[in-house]
Amino acid sequence: MLQKQRSENEDGNEAAANEAQSSPVTAQKWAYISAIQYLLKGWSIVLQNAQFVKELTGRWFDDYKMTMSIISSFMHAIFSVPFGEREEVSVSLPDREIFKEILIKIGSFSSYFFGQSLSKIFTILAETVEEFLSTIETNVTVEELNMWRENMHWILLIVGHSLVEEDDNHNYVFQNRLLNYYENIVTRENNDFSIYALYIKACIVEPQDLTDPSDIDLVIKIIGIVFAWFSVEDILLKDHGIVAISTELCGTSLWCAKRLISALGIHIQNFQGTNQLAKVSQDIIQILIDFALQKSFRIIELMPDEKKICTDAVQLLSTLAYTTYRETSKSVHLYSYLTTVKIENLSVRSSLLKVLVQFGSIINDEGKQKTLYEMILMPIRNKFMVICEKPTATNKNIEDLLECFCAVAEATQKCSANFLFEYLKPVLNFCIDLLSLYTESISTVNAVLQFFNCFTKRLSMYCDNHDDMLLIYDMLLELIQMYETEQAEQYKTSISKEKASDLIVLLEILINALDKRSRPVNLLTGEPELIENRSHIIVTACNMFLSVMRYDFFKLPVLRKNFYRFLKCSTEMAPECIAKLSEENFILIVDYLRRGLQSESEKDNLLSSIKDCFEQEVSINSANAITNLGIYFTKHIRNDTAIKNFSILIEPTFTICLNAMWQEDAQSLATSAALYSLSCCDEDACKTYIKNLLSREVNHPHRTLLRTAFRRLMTDIPGKRLEKSEQRNFHDRLKHFLIETKGLLVIE
Repeated sequence: MLQKQRSENEDGNEAAANEAQSSPVTAQKWAYISAIQYLLKGWSIVLQNAQFVKELTGRWFDDYKMTMSIISSFMHAIFSVPFGEREEVSVSLPDREIFKEILIKIGSFSSYFFGQSLSKIFTILAETVEEFLSTIETNVTVEELNMWRENMHWILLIVGHSLVEEDDNHNYVFQNRLLNYYENIVTRENNDFSIYALYIKACIVEPQDLTDPSDIDLVIKIIGIVFAWFSVEDILLKDHGIVAISTELCGTSLWCAKRLISALGIHIQNFQGTNQLAKVSQDIIQILIDFALQKSFRIIELMPDEKKICTDAVQLLSTLAYTTYRETSKSVHLYSYLTTVKIENLSVRSSLLKVLVQFGSIINDEGKQKTLYEMILMPIRNKFMVICEKPTATNKNIEDLLECFCAVAEATQKCSANFLFEYLKPVLNFCIDLLSLYTESISTVNAVLQFFNCFTKRLSMYCDNHDDMLLIYDMLLELIQMYETEQAEQYKTSISKEKASDLIVLLEILINALDKRSRPVNLLTGEPELIENRSHIIVTACNMFLSVMRYDFFKLPVLRKNFYRFLKCSTEMAPECIAKLSEENFILIVDYLRRGLQSESEKDNLLSSIKDCFEQEVSINSANAITNLGIYFTKHIRNDTAIKNFSILIEPTFTICLNAMWQEDAQSLATSAALYSLSCCDEDACKTYIKNLLSREVNHPHRTLLRTAFRRLMTDIPGKRLEKSEQRNFHDRLKHFLIETKGLLVIE
């Protein structure tokens, strides 16, 4: 297997990229890994369609033998004797990321033949743990210990990917084929399900006395041995300190435990004890959660400076707080852990703070919840306010504390929203002054904006008090005005990516605040409230962005995406604000909408599908904004100058409609709705455009047919019918028009 090289970078992909650039040799290594990924991807396609391939080719092939050969070859490369051929200890790299795609495929391949692969995984796992336990009292060399740790690291990665996969919502769930295997095979075996909980408890309490009971299935035995090793590490850490364990291997253990507990918890939620695996999961999950809490908090207590392993511990705690919150809330030890944890000097303080706030929300005791919040949160806010009152304070401290407040806001749930809103109010007030005080510090300005982003993304969603919402609007307006006053001059010179990130975050803040879900509504009338406040924000923000924005900013994909989201929200909520901008700014908006309809990004082979999806969102939001403005102009007193400028969009909108792939997708509906609203808004301009198209010499041969097709397309346009049903009818007529005129109409 490739010998890995040392790197301090936590992001595996970035580490790989950096090393790939460092020398031709390492570039070849990463090219080799990429080649393996493509090879396994290809075999995955063959395996998924094995029956079809056999029928297509008329040839039989042994997919089991070939798949197991691939798995065995991989295992031989990563394990040392007796399970493999690896001869050296590789220096640690983030294998979870670098080899992620390979491991996912190996896990998937294993799932096709669980009857054979589970047995092999269990054997390697059990014998590896037993090897350590048998030598723990004897003298072993450092090299032997490191070789063993490398084996254990890899078998935990294989367990984590063979039993568990990541679903479309990024949840860790059992492999679908594992569920079928368990239901069809395991439930028919002679297993004693009543002793499963006792077995798991014995693995944790007495890990040195591992057993292999015949009346427990392989899936649960594998989980038991993983947690037995989890327990061995915990005992070593408690009795001998950090020197007794490998932080890299411990991180892998936490990663594997996180995936297994998440899969068990989600399976319980999905099946509620209706199948045997769900019943077994209910029996054992509380034991696993109690121990996971113990080990995670011990690591945080004894290893606060070890960022990597503390991050893994916090991620496991996050799984307990979010995925298995019902079971976690029942833990008798949870409150004592929460009230004794020290976060002041922790390397991952903000991440842990987010989890602690989430834990607070699941404690079913209002008194304990309030006490916990006061113990954890009040000292941080008091420290922030003291620092803010001293202008000589270093901005680094402020940025760290703002990151903590972001974590608090992100952890907000409906049940805790009112308390946390009141808690964060004073922070909001200070933040406006910080923009002025640290106007030259890009990092501090960005930290303030990030806090507003977190606050508006979560808390405004749960805010049902109109006075609180008014406060948010007032603070947001003040933020935009202060930013324009203090920062706009810097955009007149060359702009850095750091400054452009300000605009990205500002746009996200506005999108959060203007979101339909956070819009205050009068409960008696059902009508929206605080309309003037939102309109004021939109006008101020539009003028500010248009004053600093340049076309080359759109080379930054996220800025481009957020800008068109903002235009869509603004025209949806207050189209009159956009329509009544100065003529100069309205023309700029129209030009941005034109550019948004059309893809401007270059593609490459690896990222083209991602860029296609990205550009589609930009195009849809631009089309939606055009629709909103078209409807406004149609329904209200005509502004001939604005409508004349707006009608420039008829040609590019019609062009994008012709070039769209006409399936029933969001883009085709959005662009046809935009064209329909333009035709309702300025019917004369549409007729003039069609007349000019037909008058082109290149269209003369088919002019009669084209004229008839256009007449059918536009037949029901006159009037002010802007209902969704009319837009849908136009969409259907436009599809028919495209079929009828295919290859006949030339527009360029």
